[in-house]
Amino acid sequence: MLYETLNQPALLLLFIGTGIAGGIVFDVGNYVKFLLSYKNISNIIIDFLETSLCLFMLFFVNLKYNYGQLRLFPLLIFLIVFSLERITIGKMLAKFYTTCYNLIRKAIKRLHRGKNNENNKNG
Repeated sequence: MLYETLNQPALLLLFIGTGIAGGIVFDVGNYVKFLLSYKNISNIIIDFLETSLCLFMLFFVNLKYNYGQLRLFPLLIFLIVFSLERITIGKMLAKFYTTCYNLIRKAIKRLHRGKNNENNKNG
């Protein structure tokens, strides 16, 4: 029992990392939903996959490093860090994804417009 008590700072860091990873999974899922134009069926499937992956990560870290004992503090740490990630880093990632998406669309439009100009000159 003493080993598990001494292991709590490491568990704290592991569950913080798991919470951040879970938030990033949801951020990537939101970006995929945005790319798929928010279709109903794809939203349900992606939400299910996001939730399943987060629960799997939480279960795996708990089983491997916390010896399968689910206590309240790791669960609370995961939920708090997950919520903070969604509020702070998630919004920054959403802006980054939107900027990248807009840059790629502009580049594709320029390439497409260039091809049309070359076809008009040759034709």
